[in-house]
Amino acid sequence: MIKKIINIKNTGKFRSFIAKSGVQFNRMNIIYSENGRGKTTLSSIFRSLNEQNPELIVGRKTLGGIGAQSLEILVDSNKHQFKNNAWLSKPELEIEIFDSVFVSQNVYSKFIEHDHKKQLYLFTIGKTGVEKADQLDKLDAAIKKATSTKKELESSIKVGVEGVLSIDDFIKLPYKENIDEEIKKCQQALLAHSKEAEIKGKALLSKVELPTFDRVKFESNITGRTISDVLDTAEVITKNHIHNRLDVNGEKWLEYGVSKIKDNSCPFCEQDISSVDIIKAFRSYFSDEYRKAIKLVESLSDAFNQKCDIGNFLTFQSKVHTNVELLTFWKQYVSLPEQYQLVLDFYSDVWKEFTSAIKELIETKKRSPFESVTISDDANRKIDMYLSCLQQISDYNIFVESVNKLIEERKNSINQNAFQNLQVNLQRLKNIKLRYDSSKIELVDKYNQLTSEIDGFNKNKIKIRNELREYTEAIFRKYEHRINHHLVNCGANFKVSDFKSSFLGGKPSSNFSFIINNVTVQIGSENTPQTSASFRNTLSEGDKSSLAFAFFLAKLENDPEVENKVIIFDDPISSLDRHRKRYTADQVLNFANKVKQVIVLTHDIYFARMVWEKYTEKKTLLSQLCIKRDCLSDSIIDTWDVEEETRSDYYQGYFLLADFLRGKPNLNLRSVAMSIRPLIEGNLRIRFPEDFNSNEWLGDFIKKVRTATKEPLLQMTSHLVDLEEINDYSKRFHHDRDPYSQPEPINEIELEAYVKRTLNLIQGVHNASVSYEAI
Repeated sequence: MIKKIINIKNTGKFRSFIAKSGVQFNRMNIIYSENGRGKTTLSSIFRSLNEQNPELIVGRKTLGGIGAQSLEILVDSNKHQFKNNAWLSKPELEIEIFDSVFVSQNVYSKFIEHDHKKQLYLFTIGKTGVEKADQLDKLDAAIKKATSTKKELESSIKVGVEGVLSIDDFIKLPYKENIDEEIKKCQQALLAHSKEAEIKGKALLSKVELPTFDRVKFESNITGRTISDVLDTAEVITKNHIHNRLDVNGEKWLEYGVSKIKDNSCPFCEQDISSVDIIKAFRSYFSDEYRKAIKLVESLSDAFNQKCDIGNFLTFQSKVHTNVELLTFWKQYVSLPEQYQLVLDFYSDVWKEFTSAIKELIETKKRSPFESVTISDDANRKIDMYLSCLQQISDYNIFVESVNKLIEERKNSINQNAFQNLQVNLQRLKNIKLRYDSSKIELVDKYNQLTSEIDGFNKNKIKIRNELREYTEAIFRKYEHRINHHLVNCGANFKVSDFKSSFLGGKPSSNFSFIINNVTVQIGSENTPQTSASFRNTLSEGDKSSLAFAFFLAKLENDPEVENKVIIFDDPISSLDRHRKRYTADQVLNFANKVKQVIVLTHDIYFARMVWEKYTEKKTLLSQLCIKRDCLSDSIIDTWDVEEETRSDYYQGYFLLADFLRGKPNLNLRSVAMSIRPLIEGNLRIRFPEDFNSNEWLGDFIKKVRTATKEPLLQMTSHLVDLEEINDYSKRFHHDRDPYSQPEPINEIELEAYVKRTLNLIQGVHNASVSYEAI
């Protein structure tokens, strides 16, 4: 916290200022000064101290002053001196200043004068944008002068260059002191970001599965239907007969013969063969139905063995293990639902029992393909267990989906570019080190002799212009909502919208529009005629000031370090009406309770009074100072009493009530009613300064009168009834009320009665005691 400006010599109006012992700063500070006495100089001193920019002070050296400039400021417990055109130390705190310099730097607006051209408005939000715009201006000037030629030496120069970097960009890399230290810092930053990269690259959970099982279809294939005229031993009988009686072509010969059997007669001898068992076996073996039955049983076995191969279970087991490991990792970074566990030992047992049972049933069917196979209760139990496991797996996969959704949200929250940017920056630092290595300097010097300066400047211009556009877009996305919030609250009739970047005429600007009365108004350009609505002819000076102030507030609100900062408001109410002044005072006081220190510099004595009245910790945390004339033209900083300097408010309230009784037209009746209590309080504070403090209200005074036992308060007991009734009446216009309810209507006759009683009371109090003469 800034505690004291110890001395200022030969800077602005402060020719030889040495602070008195009582001139000290506090957490909240009101500094009043007439225009031209040194407020802007103080702002420049604070800005110079914060930015360590001596030019801001050197440029304000007192004209005609004798001797060198010097300053000494006490910040916390450390003294910071300005000597020999430089600050000898920098305070740890940061200072944010709202003043005309802030407006010109952050609400960037200027005229471009050129033959046969109209004025060009370039409006850029943000200090960085202004700085980059200035860089573009300097590049434009340099481009006009630069001439050169270009020749190739790239193959030798680019050896060892990391990343994708053109020869021109490599040569233009700026020299950096302590490059090894910067590389080390960047590598440390990369290490710190590696965990985010690991999160981004970490896999999602996998859904798991085991082979499905159609119980109904399986039971149909196993139980089957019996065929009464088909022998289960047909294949054995037929193959034994071929082996014992025929040659290798015997099967084809028998198949041909069976195909010729008609009406149970032998195709060779025409004897009746209906009761010959071996013929029945032949006919069964070579029948289509038999072959289909045999093929069905064989395919059933093959299909099950393939589908329920042990590899499928091992894959399932592996995925579950992997998911368990992933869950262990992700629960460090994601709030997971209650975990759904799959006990692999149990699943392994179920798998073994199920597959064994099914294979045993299939083998039984293969041995007697035309007999119905009965599925035992034990086999059914094992099938039930397996189907139950499949349902659990389905539930588990629903759990996996919910977890993966949370993981995706976590991944999406990671700044995807941060790690890549650090990698690129590390490459750039390594390339800078290589660029200024002795092995490259001679080659680069030769190349630079043949390189066109104009080409290099143009590339740099494009780079800066792109940075400016990106910066402007980012600033408006971040601050536009808060800027419009404050514009609405301070009564502005416009808002900011429709942001878009522009480089009209090659000059950078933050081009957005305003909405006024639901009509979009463009900022305009050098070609916008005066007859068309644009920024320059639709916003008043008060609107422009409100816009700048709204941006400053938005900046503070979005600053995570604001509580550690000193905030300085230098005449924040320029061109503002009374409502906006009150809103400005409210915002100043809002930050007074949030930041390390607030300093208000103002030339408006009533704004100073307004801030003073609203600030609650007057006795302990407030300093009231002023910049006043010393001798003919110099200035000093001294103590000040805002209450004493602004006591004329009492008389304003008195004449408002008097004008009402005289019948003056167009008076605001609510303002008249609200002036009753302050008038009485002001009168009583003047009459009883030792008994009625500035931070007490009329109700407090009434309580003192009720319990008074000695003069002078004892004399007021005769006025106690009037004081109580007037106080009760005036409460209706001062206490907080429901913001959605209608304000209580004012009865003019009732108001007139209370105004008369108020003025009579004041007159009576004036006459109460000779020793308490009215002012």
